[in-house]
This record gives sequence, C-alpha cells and structure tokens, in this order.
Amino acid sequence: MIKNLSPSRASQYKTCPKQFEYANVIKIVEPTNEVQAKGTTIHTALELLYDEPAESRTKDKLHNLFRTEWNNIRNNDEFTNLFTSKEEERAWGLDAYKLLTNYLQLENPKEIEPLERERWVRGTIQDLNLRGILDRMDSDKDGNLIILDYKSGKAPSAKYKEPRFFALKIYALLIEQETGKIPAELKLIYLKNSTVHTLKVTPEMLLEVRHEVLEIWNDIKVSFENENFPAIKNTLCDWCYYKPICPVYNQNPPDTDKLKEITIKSEDIKDSIDALSMIQNPDSLPPSSDLYGLDESQLKKQKKELDDERNALIIDFQEILRK
Repeated sequence: MIKNLSPSRASQYKTCPKQFEYANVIKIVEPTNEVQAKGTTIHTALELLYDEPAESRTKDKLHNLFRTEWNNIRNNDEFTNLFTSKEEERAWGLDAYKLLTNYLQLENPKEIEPLERERWVRGTIQDLNLRGILDRMDSDKDGNLIILDYKSGKAPSAKYKEPRFFALKIYALLIEQETGKIPAELKLIYLKNSTVHTLKVTPEMLLEVRHEVLEIWNDIKVSFENENFPAIKNTLCDWCYYKPICPVYNQNPPDTDKLKEITIKSEDIKDSIDALSMIQNPDSLPPSSDLYGLDESQLKKQKKELDDERNALIIDFQEILRK
C-alpha cells in the first residue's frame, strides 16, 4: 500500500486504475521519451529564468538557459538513447525554442516576480497524506494567490478544459490548508498553441475536490485490498506506454502477479532498512516492534536478491512494451 498520494498520482488513478497499478504498484517504469525530456528541460529553464534580474529575462537568455540545462543532463542514463542522430536532436531543440518563444508571447517575465517556484506542498486529509511540487505561485497587486502550471503540449478543447485543472485544484486545497488563504485563481499555460486557461477558485470548489480526492483514496485502498485495479478505456489510451500489456487491448496480457509480489516484498524490506538506519541503537527496540531482531545486512542481501529477480522480469515486460 502506498503511503502518500500526489495530485498527479490521484489524476492517474482517476483516469485509469490499471495504469496507476503498472506505474506505482508494480513499478514498471516508463522510459523517458523526447516529449517528456523536452517538457522537463523547458520547466527548468522557465524556473531559472526568474533567478535572473528582470532586465535580463529575454528570449536569448531563456533559450540559453534551456541549452545549458540540456547540456548538463543530456548524458544522464535516462536520456542517452533518445535520438538516433545529431540532426534529430537539433530539430528537437529548435522545437523547444519555439515553445519557449511562445511563452514570451503569453507573459512578460520582466514584469513578474513569482512568489514561489517549484514549491513542495504537503497536507493531510483524514488518513491521506498528500504531497507534490507546484510549478509556480504568484501574488497579484491585491495579495491574491494564483497557482500556475506550465504545459509544453497543446491546450484541450473547451469540452476537456476543466478536467485538466484537477491537479491544480488539489494544490489549491493544500495551499488553503497550509496558509488559511484560498487561492483566487488557477492558471494553465499551454506552450504548443500559446493558450492560457484560467479557473476561479471558490470554497465550494475546494469542498468538492476534497470529497473527490478522498473518494479516489478510498477506491485506491479498496483496489489494494482486493488486488484489483480495473482498466478504463479512455481518450488517452493511444498515448499510454502500458497499452501493449493492458487487458483491454491484449486478449492474453502477460501475468504481472509475480512481478507485483516481488516489488511489494522489496519495498517492504527497503522500508525496514530505512527505519533501522534511522535508529541509533536497534538493540534497544522492544520485542513488540516489527523491527525487533532484524539484521540490516541480511535485509540488504534479501533486497538485492529480490531486486535482481525483479530486474530480470522487468526486461521481459520491456521487450513486450517496445514492440
């Protein structure tokens, strides 16, 4: 059972519990693709832009921040096989420059001083621990809080506009819980087609999202208890990494039970190792403690054996997912 829920995880379960299971329970990690790499690097460039003096926040500076950040991370393992040629990488970078130029058509960074950037937000609702990182929070001239999120993709049609605010509504709920102040507005900045969507925040909205996120949390607990995470066919299926192994699209999906069992065991052992490492004198633990009598070195050995077995199974699944 997971211990925390982020707004993105809540959105993921709401969209498709099966995708949530693959990603967060079985932990079949989706490799970073070009779109994700671009979005991550763009987010960093926009964050760093506001470290610069106002007069230096120009297009050239923003492009340079993107280029510098990409050069800093491009040799990381997750990015090494993204491109088949220098030309492909160059075209990718030029497209990122276009998105950043689009941003400058939507906001004038020389006139903005964000209140917060990449801010950790935490809170508790009943037995649910919520946490996440919001992109940016501003305060207008009247002191009203505005929560913003950058999206490197395209703005949805009016029909799908409000559902995209779900994660930001949760952030607004957490900010209200933390500060006692209800944010005035939520803002999604879509760079692909230079569009800004806004949504006014009301007390009724926060009560509604509080109820909804608790419903999701209770559904997650039931899914864990029953070991059942149903697949839900939706408009995002074609972009889902897990589609090749999904029971909706594969009449004979591979059995993930063994992988799930090993992953859960490994996570449990990791929790015990982490707990033991924080205790100065494990020998002083009472016999009633779950950690009593455990040997950290033996636990690490068990975890390594499980992780080796898990990695071998993951390779088999990745072969299916790459087809």
